[in-house]
Amino acid sequence: MKIAFDLRRINNPGIGRYMKCLTEAILAQAPHNDYLLVLPPGGKERFPGTSDRVQKLVTSLKYYSLREQIEMPAILRRHKVDLLHAPHFNMPWRRTCPVVVTLHDAIYMACPQDLPSRLGRLYYKAMMNAAARRSDRIITDSEFSKTDLVRLLSADQGKIEVVYPGADPVFQKVGDEARRRAVQAKYRIQRDYLLYTGIYKPRKNHAGLLRAFKFFLSQGGRAQLVIAGPMGEGEAILQSLTAELGIAEHVVFTGFVSDEDLPVLYSGASVYACPSLYEGFGFTVLEAMACGVPVVCSPETSLPEVAGDGAVYADPRVPEEFGSALLRVFWDKTLAAALKEKGDQNVRRFSWHKAARQVLAIYAQVLGTAAIQKEPAA
Repeated sequence: MKIAFDLRRINNPGIGRYMKCLTEAILAQAPHNDYLLVLPPGGKERFPGTSDRVQKLVTSLKYYSLREQIEMPAILRRHKVDLLHAPHFNMPWRRTCPVVVTLHDAIYMACPQDLPSRLGRLYYKAMMNAAARRSDRIITDSEFSKTDLVRLLSADQGKIEVVYPGADPVFQKVGDEARRRAVQAKYRIQRDYLLYTGIYKPRKNHAGLLRAFKFFLSQGGRAQLVIAGPMGEGEAILQSLTAELGIAEHVVFTGFVSDEDLPVLYSGASVYACPSLYEGFGFTVLEAMACGVPVVCSPETSLPEVAGDGAVYADPRVPEEFGSALLRVFWDKTLAAALKEKGDQNVRRFSWHKAARQVLAIYAQVLGTAAIQKEPAA
């Protein structure tokens, strides 16, 4: 069987991590199949050392374009692909082979304020609806997302499979104190700190976290708040809010953090705070737990499904409640240690190996064969 992966967004710091980890796990588990990896310029370097059964096709074909609707089917035909996996909702309208699509969530339908462009929202809705109708099978990241896809897209729940992702293996506890001090100095971190990672979107609720942090400080908390990730236009908004709240000197915005530094930043944090109001999965919670950090988490949407009993939950819409939870975990070393242990156990529920096995089984169902799951007998 020849399986194609549309990996043109693999350089995106969010969806790209999912694409890379899942594809690597599938290639490792079923090396006897033939694969076509459709990659952006520079994408070949993301998959070094692959076998000659893995073809890497580099294309400048733009994502979210009319041209891709013409050229992607031609690519699939030319390379005699048996099945396409589109791991980010955007699939060709004209099908040349069976298609499995990953719809991670319905964020821009549930949270339209996160996509200010009306044209962007219309395009997103049209593509999501087309993928839900025209795909042979839908993979999503959580039971919550499955429910939302049915609710917001009227998707056929019979063809939706929940496949939990894992944490990228790069996220492990870093115990090297010298390295931790060097990374903290690089990002102007001068004392104990609380951490939140993620791009700026209204649903991420950075503003709610800043208000909770003000309460944390007012109750005797002695720490910095580190907000890591590209903020874009949101940084000016949030810096203005920190000034208004009188906490600017205690808040650090790091901007983009590399994969080399991010596990170090996680590992040195006293508490990881996740105040998000909507997540289809919530990768950062798993990443923090994998790095040995106690988590205070929003109880919204998929987050309890992912964090399990490895987090303290508090309402991020109520600054006093979320701030009190941060303070309790920050001060109570016994509680923090228990959360670290539970978090470590919780992370083990999720693995890319298991996810790949489930996805290969889905391919087999769609193609009506078990040949892609195991090596044929000699």
